[in-house]
Amino acid sequence: MRLDDIVSVTCTDTDKTEQGKVVRLGRDRADIMIGPAVIQFRMTKPGFYIGNMHGLEFTMKAV
Repeated sequence: MRLDDIVSVTCTDTDKTEQGKVVRLGRDRADIMIGPAVIQFRMTKPGFYIGNMHGLEFTMKAV
């Protein structure tokens, strides 16, 4: 995963999937922009990220 990559983000609460853009990368984290919102994700397993925003949980798999 690199900056400006397009990734699929799934909301586990609503089962909806949206496309997001990688705007920031860290050692075990990634910030993904979906529309005007930026969601911070933390790596929980290699290649699997979880983030939270407004009481909803989001997941993302890095390819």
